[in-house]
Amino acid sequence: MSAMTTLPFRPDGWTVDDLDELPEDDPLRYELVDGALLVTPPPKPWHDDLGAQLLLTLLSALPREYRASTAPGVYFDHRNYRQPDVAVYRRGAALAERIWATDCLLVVETVSPSSVANDTVAKPAQYAAAGIPHYWRVHRQPLLLVAHALEGAVYREAGRFDDAVELEQPVPLRFRLTDLLP
Repeated sequence: MSAMTTLPFRPDGWTVDDLDELPEDDPLRYELVDGALLVTPPPKPWHDDLGAQLLLTLLSALPREYRASTAPGVYFDHRNYRQPDVAVYRRGAALAERIWATDCLLVVETVSPSSVANDTVAKPAQYAAAGIPHYWRVHRQPLLLVAHALEGAVYREAGRFDDAVELEQPVPLRFRLTDLLP
């Protein structure tokens, strides 16, 4: 049985600086929304594998000025922080202490049964409000990638793919979703 992490009470809510006090080896994921701490269990192996395969696909297509990683912390302000499953961001942000939403070109969420509302409503609204140009949502069952592009203050659907993905934005990319599965 693993040790339990005791989280301190924050009467005025959490800040991104408070996250630095949490154990780095904790398998749980922490996010902040308006100072409220959200705690989620570690993803299932299929979830991580799908994210890793998508990361490799993106890395092969990105121009030099961008980097990508799985589950990076993305900071919005001192009371808002998210961990998208994959993010593409400016190269210079990779050297910084924090990746800010303004550094991001694309964020991707892999939808799990327990994260449907968060990944389809809450997170895209926050990503759009921060001005992140592209948002993708990947569903496992049925296998589907829904690509969104920011138009004004909201995302509009830019494509829906159940296997062969062909996109020009945010980077020209062609791949098969089924090739991402184990």
